[in-house]
Amino acid sequence: MNKVIFTIAVLKTLILSPVLGQFSSPTLIDTNTTQITNIITADINNDNLKDIIVTRKFSASIISYYLNLGNSLFGPETIISTGFTHFTKIASGDFNKDGWKDLVSIGDDLNTVILYTNNQTHFTATTIDTLVFFDSDIQTADIDNDSDLDIIVVAQSTLKIYYNDGLSNFTSQTIAGPIEDFFDLTINDIDGDGFKDILTGGLNISVYKNTNGLIHYDSARLSTIPSSGNIFLELVDLDMDGDFDLFSAANENMGIRWMKNDGNGYFSNLQMIDTNPPNTRYGASIKDFDKDGDLDIILPKDFNFVRYTNNGSGNFDTATVIHPGTPFSITVLHSDDMNNDGKFDAIWSSNLSIQLNNSTPVSITESEDDNLIELYPNPASNKVSIFTPSPGKLTFYNSVGQIALKNIDLHKGTNHLELNLPPQIYFLTIQSKNKTHTKKLIIE
Repeated sequence: MNKVIFTIAVLKTLILSPVLGQFSSPTLIDTNTTQITNIITADINNDNLKDIIVTRKFSASIISYYLNLGNSLFGPETIISTGFTHFTKIASGDFNKDGWKDLVSIGDDLNTVILYTNNQTHFTATTIDTLVFFDSDIQTADIDNDSDLDIIVVAQSTLKIYYNDGLSNFTSQTIAGPIEDFFDLTINDIDGDGFKDILTGGLNISVYKNTNGLIHYDSARLSTIPSSGNIFLELVDLDMDGDFDLFSAANENMGIRWMKNDGNGYFSNLQMIDTNPPNTRYGASIKDFDKDGDLDIILPKDFNFVRYTNNGSGNFDTATVIHPGTPFSITVLHSDDMNNDGKFDAIWSSNLSIQLNNSTPVSITESEDDNLIELYPNPASNKVSIFTPSPGKLTFYNSVGQIALKNIDLHKGTNHLELNLPPQIYFLTIQSKNKTHTKKLIIE
């Protein structure tokens, strides 16, 4: 049978339930949360629940956290740092490998990068560097592939890497490139060489290539990228083809859009998601909110909480208002699984609130013969076992019918497989004794 026809035939046997990505009504966490500029989540007390960490501008308490108590309940605000600041940003990671999530911030009244070492929720501040910040961002990643977390910052017109020796001792490098007005950065491996690259946003988008752990400006990859006021960037696989595409929120005239990655880190085929400019100064969150195997977008727009639903190929529905705001009500938004149910919930401010994700994953019907085949665990991570009563050939399809893996030999009995697949829903077909069996597998 022709491969394309076979794919369509298989997918037509899958009965998908409607998935609308429904969110619960908001649960108020704290009313005294004006001027929040950044929300992140991390398990800072090692109880297997993600806690909420926020920053503020022009406030006496600029970095604080709320412990997750479970059941959508959170403890009172605990202040980590005080001061009078503009746009402080924070990131988290275990920098000294002691098993506790530390924090790192950029920007305060002293123009500093500060490490907050976590000793069982007691944080000790250490200044790493001093530089002019104002418009800035900070993130963490293993840039040199030495199995510890490095720190990456953009600050006004400076891009710096702080290389970690594994014990929270950092050596900094300023990366040469064109003088830009930086607002944001995003980090991922754009060309599949195993090293994470850096893109910065501001007056222009710039690409910084990672070659064996060394970062350098890459002008060759800029020719097709528009250069008009990109204040928020994200490298994510929007068309589910296995590489990281470029999502950007431009200036007030350009709306939000994305560009396709050709697999080698070159971006083209600009596609508009919304020409009506959203309020994305403090970013968007891009996750699989409706559990259908592709990435959707939530962000603050006109002070509302809105969602753009992906059809699996990078085409998005018009914005759906999840929660309407009032002027100056919803300006910062983040998402994470806050109740360990495998779904991404939304956290937003002003008036810090959470909305749980109540979406229903896709479901399929399987024949009686298919029940003889067992997958475990399901959901799985990078390992799965498949029991089949007879030998066969295994093929993996993603949720839009593209082949992810094919021609895997299965022997009778239990087969142990190691997978290297991005998280989403997969449909497995096993060709055995002139029959095609269909199963669903979730990779998390």
